[in-house]
Amino acid sequence: MKLTRLIAVSIGFVLLCSCAAGHEDFNSFRNKDIGTVIAFKDVFKFENAGELKRADFVITGQGLTHIRKDEKGNLIYHFSDQEVLSNAPEKEWVGKCLFYYVVDAKTDIIKAWGFNEGGNPLSCRTWP
Repeated sequence: MKLTRLIAVSIGFVLLCSCAAGHEDFNSFRNKDIGTVIAFKDVFKFENAGELKRADFVITGQGLTHIRKDEKGNLIYHFSDQEVLSNAPEKEWVGKCLFYYVVDAKTDIIKAWGFNEGGNPLSCRTWP
């Protein structure tokens, strides 16, 4: 009985850690972009937008959907990366991964990033 319980707890812990890791990895990748020159200058759509990206519960987002200028003169690049569908193994992942970069208009250097309203930050994750 104790061995069964230990195994169940261990599996639960691994699953819990792997759930957090995908989101934390995504955040880490975005943080590493700060201080670098943005690779994109124009709005674009992913070639496989709307198609299944992973298993049967993640579809590819739209791409770089729009660029606007904020009140400080920075360029704000808005991305639709992916969407986690309602049949995902974890319900808190469900939603769209929408994020943005704040970019210096003169140097094209990424100054910051964040999550857009209307999305679910937990949908922004890497996959093993």
